[in-house]
Amino acid sequence: MNNINPDINQSLMLNKKFYLDESTYFSIINNVFKNSWQLITDTNSLNKKNIYPFNFLPDSVNEPMILIKDNNIKCISNVCSHRAHLLFNNHCNKKNIRCKYHGRTFNLDGTFKYAPGFDNVNNFPTKNDDLFNFKLIKWNKFLFCGINPKINIMPVLNDIELRLPSYKFSNLNYDKKFSNTYIIDAHWALYCENYLEGFHVPFVHKGLTQDIDYDSYSTILIENGVLQIAKSSNDNEAINNTNNIYALYYWILPNLMINIYKWGISINIIEPINKSKTRIKFLSYPLIGENQPTNLDSSLDNVELEDQEVVLNVQKGINSNAYKAGRYSPKYEKGLHHFHILLNKFLN
Repeated sequence: MNNINPDINQSLMLNKKFYLDESTYFSIINNVFKNSWQLITDTNSLNKKNIYPFNFLPDSVNEPMILIKDNNIKCISNVCSHRAHLLFNNHCNKKNIRCKYHGRTFNLDGTFKYAPGFDNVNNFPTKNDDLFNFKLIKWNKFLFCGINPKINIMPVLNDIELRLPSYKFSNLNYDKKFSNTYIIDAHWALYCENYLEGFHVPFVHKGLTQDIDYDSYSTILIENGVLQIAKSSNDNEAINNTNNIYALYYWILPNLMINIYKWGISINIIEPINKSKTRIKFLSYPLIGENQPTNLDSSLDNVELEDQEVVLNVQKGINSNAYKAGRYSPKYEKGLHHFHILLNKFLN
């Protein structure tokens, strides 16, 4: 990966090899995504069951994990410490964890409890016979897990709370009807790059441009994140108790977007499938008594499809022999430049 000049006025963008080379893709998975925090779910989803198996980034890292709701919430391995059999395939309620293969049993915190057939084994059990505990962050209703997280996400989460001290995060509820999952034939980073600059908004999003005061659009760089602020052209659409802000668009390295509006928040999780295919999880969390606006020129369902069309066209163009690497717009693309510097840091 080429080194990005820290001076945006002098730097070239990433060489197209970054998007096309197989070994570079796997280097990103190993050095960035395996060191990342991923938003897994919200605490409301754990109300009916206490065992919640899932795979951390299923198409790239594919680490089997379990969220367990006991006295508090933990994230432990879904792989038995004896012969690596998966412990759970479905959400359920259990008082302990028992492997179906050889009956090894664990407490709900993952500590070893009992193993048939091991009565005379020396130096048994040891800590290695416990289930591995993964790190977990609970932020408001949201649960983040990591394998070996080295990317500090707290500066972004703290920034949200400092800017919105009276926002009713406790009143957010997941809306399945207006959530969606998309698969697009494009590199995951191209989607993030499009998100990280408002440069394209008046050219691509005609409806959104009417709702915001584009001249006031601003970008703020945060440690391992970016915030874009769009002010409203209509006071009725502004977030309560803010200086007429239409939306706060937060991006967290490498693949999470938290978008905060008057009506609630939307979340985009960008999951690599391979170097030219990406899953986009779009999650809607309206506040109690509010609804996500839909079927408008400026509504998120329309803006999402406009963004995907752009990203797909860039994916086609990135293969061109004629394209090398562009320059950054210092005024509009400093969030994009920041993203590339952070990638460079972890890959080098």
